[in-house]
Amino acid sequence: MTASLFFAALSFVWPFLGAVLVAMTGKAQNRRLSLWAAGIACLLSVVVFLNPGTVASGWDDDPVQRAGRVMLAFGLLMTVLEQKSFQTRLLRSLPYVSVGLADLACITPEPVVGLGLLGLSLVYGVFVIGHAAGKAMVGWRILRSMAVGLFLVLAGLLLPPGKTEAGIMLACGSIVLAGLVPFSMIWAENVDLAFFRPFVGAVILLSLHFRAAGGDAFHTTLIIAGLVSLWFTAVSTRGDDKWYRFYSFPLALVFIAVGARADVAALLFLCGWCLAGGTEMAKYAWAARALACQPPGAPFVGCLLLFSVLSDMSWMLTILTIGGILGVILRVFPKNSGDLSFWPHDSAGRVACVVLVATGFMVPLAMMLGVF
Repeated sequence: MTASLFFAALSFVWPFLGAVLVAMTGKAQNRRLSLWAAGIACLLSVVVFLNPGTVASGWDDDPVQRAGRVMLAFGLLMTVLEQKSFQTRLLRSLPYVSVGLADLACITPEPVVGLGLLGLSLVYGVFVIGHAAGKAMVGWRILRSMAVGLFLVLAGLLLPPGKTEAGIMLACGSIVLAGLVPFSMIWAENVDLAFFRPFVGAVILLSLHFRAAGGDAFHTTLIIAGLVSLWFTAVSTRGDDKWYRFYSFPLALVFIAVGARADVAALLFLCGWCLAGGTEMAKYAWAARALACQPPGAPFVGCLLLFSVLSDMSWMLTILTIGGILGVILRVFPKNSGDLSFWPHDSAGRVACVVLVATGFMVPLAMMLGVF
């Protein structure tokens, strides 16, 4: 067994081992062990990205998928940093299990298998969250909404590839699963969004596999839905009680990028979602500005790449996208005008800012070197 294959296998097994270790550890030592387990997951994902080597047949070795798994791993670290303590053993293990299932869903050569793994991740997450007192109905509403998305994607995969109906169903199913407002309003529920970051990230990465079956209708539907969500957020994000709508802002840009075939831009927006789209975003201005594409972070570089692709497709699409982004920024900045410091005061924010800026610099360099 080569070293690269060993690290690749370990990177997929480690989240489940971490879940067992974290669940078995007492509450007093759990914080330190969780940080170590999440840090090792990040390190393994970076090693696999830098040295993919030869991978077993049937695995998806696309560099965008490998980079996306790096983002999911750092999203796990952000969840551990943001959450000072977890009340139950199931909650301690949930982020690790979700990341492990998301990683496996991203590399499956068959989209149906990946969809099944996403369904398993969803059921486990809803069970853990709904298991708490007073959360049963919330869990049921989330599961019911997500089941619609799973059904639409499965129906699209069963139709003949390239059909217009298949592309529309695949796109609509992906949109519902990702929670893109106003098409899916699960973020309005009183749940911790950090637990759904791996699931949504896997939906985005898995949607790249739907292109062969969806055809042009798939891309067109994603672009239209992304623009609608973008402008909906721009005109309606007001008040602290509606922050959940802003969570969908990077997801709207992701879907526009996927529809425009700008995979690297989608990856950079996914980086923003995984690192700055957590529960602390409503408290700290740095997260809002990072998601609002402030330079030099990853979302800002993603915007530049997206505009370069959209300008070749249609100037009207480019103008609508720029207008929607500016509208969201104008809505967000007045709410955070009292805190103009980019460097956050909490440890989770500092890690996020470092990774966002580093990704914003390294991804264009990797593109010039031919990695993507």
